[in-house]
Amino acid sequence: MSGNRFFWLTMGSGLMLTLMAVSVADHHDLKARQRLENTPCGSLTIGRSLEQLSQIHSRRDLGWRYYPGNGYVDVERAFRVSKSMVVRYGWRVTEMNQVIAITPSALNLCENASQSAP
Repeated sequence: MSGNRFFWLTMGSGLMLTLMAVSVADHHDLKARQRLENTPCGSLTIGRSLEQLSQIHSRRDLGWRYYPGNGYVDVERAFRVSKSMVVRYGWRVTEMNQVIAITPSALNLCENASQSAP
């Protein structure tokens, strides 16, 4: 019986450590996303530009994804535009709060917004 208790205590401690690691990663992802969303993009922000894209009826918002690296987080938002096509907008947010477009669609998002601004 005591052997089982030890197993569950060990299992519980491992789970707690895992949850703490996930919580820290989520905090960095959230900070990167907030920095990205507040970055200027033409006359809007990247966040507002993406929000406008999500309102287009023919696009299905597939949500956000985060890919942490050493000193940066790659942040991606994807939209399904047809059965066989997904458009991914990706940026790298560095520890120094630089936001760098890493996909062609992310580059075009702000270029198109700048051209259509009054």
